[in-house]
Amino acid sequence: MSRAYLALLLVSGLWAQSPGGFFDKAPPDVEEALRARITAFYQAHVDKKFRQADEYVAADTKDFYYEANKPAYLAFEIGKITYSDNFTKAKAVVSCKIRFPIPGFDEAPVMAPVPSTWKLENGQWYWYVDQKVGRDTPFGVMPPAAGAAPTGGFPSLASAPSVEMLQKSVQADKNAVQLSAKEPSSDLVTISNKMPGNIWLQVDAPKTPGLEIALDRGELKSGEEAKITFHSEPQEKPVARFAQVRVTVLPTNQVIPITVAIR
Repeated sequence: MSRAYLALLLVSGLWAQSPGGFFDKAPPDVEEALRARITAFYQAHVDKKFRQADEYVAADTKDFYYEANKPAYLAFEIGKITYSDNFTKAKAVVSCKIRFPIPGFDEAPVMAPVPSTWKLENGQWYWYVDQKVGRDTPFGVMPPAAGAAPTGGFPSLASAPSVEMLQKSVQADKNAVQLSAKEPSSDLVTISNKMPGNIWLQVDAPKTPGLEIALDRGELKSGEEAKITFHSEPQEKPVARFAQVRVTVLPTNQVIPITVAIR
């Protein structure tokens, strides 16, 4: 898989508009029509029927779409949709199952949030990309690649950080938690994001009797922190228990391990 493939995932549909002025509630018929178009567009990518997907691409974005490496989505689920311009433009976050081609990271498929922008033209919704501005990525705002045509091409990832830099940019303040098996106890782990762009966190943990784990926020902007709360309640027969928790950072697919000891 190429670095341009990662670029498409990171930039396709990311918008430059300010979130202010977006509306959360659309008329039912508007919502239904947009969801149908989004479903058809992403299903065409899952089926690798890109000519069919082109039917849902706006005219001013077709050259960009033709020149782009097509993302190999394995599955998808439509998330939050917000609207602007009197319900003629929309932002949709679609969770897509995909493999990230970053060397040094696990390439097992993960569900990653993929923002996309849509606009209403002649009574139909179309996927589009605003190509006049740089595009936000977790590596900061990236302008179009040097020499690329104004209507297409990807931002260059030549200056993207190395795996080592990515791992240092998103860190936990500790990788081990100690809890009591004899009385209620709690602890916190703080995850900080020092990358220029947004990241998303996903916590995976085995079921452990008496252990509750809660993440206070799943999306972090640059400079923000998330807190993971670990709480243990004593069981009928207190015994030492251990759990290995995995915090996955998207879209880099970095994994932060946290060991939980209850004793």
